[in-house]
Amino acid sequence: MKTVIILETDHLGLAVSDLLNPKEMKLVGMSNSCPETWNVFKDGKNQELKDTINGLPVMPIDLAVSLQPDILVIAAADPEKSHALQYMAIRAGFENDIRFIETMMSEFSVRRAVLRRLTRRLGTLGIPGSVGELGCGRGDVSWQLNILMPDRKLYLFDTLDGFDARDIAKEQSLGCSKAETGEFGKVNEEQLLARMPVPEQVVLKKGWFPETAFDLEEEKFALVLLDACLYQPTFTGLEFFFPRMSQGGVILVTGYESTKYGGVHKAVEDMEAKYGAFLILPLGDLHGSVMIVRP
Repeated sequence: MKTVIILETDHLGLAVSDLLNPKEMKLVGMSNSCPETWNVFKDGKNQELKDTINGLPVMPIDLAVSLQPDILVIAAADPEKSHALQYMAIRAGFENDIRFIETMMSEFSVRRAVLRRLTRRLGTLGIPGSVGELGCGRGDVSWQLNILMPDRKLYLFDTLDGFDARDIAKEQSLGCSKAETGEFGKVNEEQLLARMPVPEQVVLKKGWFPETAFDLEEEKFALVLLDACLYQPTFTGLEFFFPRMSQGGVILVTGYESTKYGGVHKAVEDMEAKYGAFLILPLGDLHGSVMIVRP
């Protein structure tokens, strides 16, 4: 069995830890460059190591390298950050295998596989309804939804200008994340629509949700993807779409297990507190996504 230390301890690092095969790989610690997260030193000082540690050790990179695990897994989605962490590890003297999640994410995607299989099943079962995506961004997933379900209407909901100030105000009041107004913005509408393989089936609903959905109160949905990151659009998205899902329809919620955007998980919890427990199935992907099935 090979020993593994994961570099980076944010939501992606935690997601990677769940994907490790326990038969072949033993996770012995996490590592990053943020002293406030380290738990291996007495009194929080980078001098004397604790005798015992409750839970998984979180340590500085030089200490992780000194342990010389068989594998360092760099859990950063950004290529520049990935190579910076690689350089730090090599400079500190690491001599063994280095794996990049960023490379794996560019080649394999659990969420995309789920989408393909799910859309086939919805079609086989004859589940009626349209498709919706709240938080489509530049359309990286939208075009796949469009081509996987070409006979269904696809509604894309997005401000195209990034996070709305009203949603950020709610996010900050709840202390859910450090998101800022305008993040994920500057989406070109023409370029977005040009990516759609079956454009006649696509309806772009530009603006602030749920205002953009007021004319769709009679619509039924078979599949909805919520990728809004924040509390307010996730909560209002669930409140709008769930009652309009066909029996057997599915809502995919991205970031449910994210530590960066805690508002998504809280929104689901608050919806359950208001309406009762959902049937929630984890995808096991690096985005912390779950499926909510309409019974």
